[in-house]
Amino acid sequence: MAVSSVLESGDTVLYPSDTVYGIMADSSNPQAVKAVAEIKGYSEIRPFIVLVESVARALELTSEKSKELIMKKYWPGPVTLVLPASDAVHPWLLSDTGTVALRIPSDPLSMKILKYTSLELITTSANRKGEPFPLSTDSINPEVLKSASLVLDGGPLPDRKPSRIIDITGEKPIERRS
Repeated sequence: MAVSSVLESGDTVLYPSDTVYGIMADSSNPQAVKAVAEIKGYSEIRPFIVLVESVARALELTSEKSKELIMKKYWPGPVTLVLPASDAVHPWLLSDTGTVALRIPSDPLSMKILKYTSLELITTSANRKGEPFPLSTDSINPEVLKSASLVLDGGPLPDRKPSRIIDITGEKPIERRS
């Protein structure tokens, strides 16, 4: 089963990211986003990190074009930037304040998936709310594993954290997660 066909059909994929094991789905499909929320144990859709392939695409998804240098400083890499969303962002990806969380991953697997699907993908860690961040498929909650349509086992990951989240919507950046 090809990863691209799973994602394009609206299903979810568990994968080893450049941070921790994550769940990804097609950001343009509200049912796929809802499925990820349910896997995480959330009662409703909420904004997730959106993976994009390039700074050019990220600039299309934000109304704040002046943040390009900051994007280039942190990307690709394990830093998520919170930016004011443009009209191109689907409503189910927006925060209550009209922002979107964007990231360009640095791992080759995520970049290949982005390239071959031509989709923006939502991502979040492959754990339920309150559980430890998984660094191997063995450490993923069995219910989460069972809920995914496809599991890509990349073996144990080095000890690391999920992406940093930096809100750059104001005058000064605010670190939301370090």
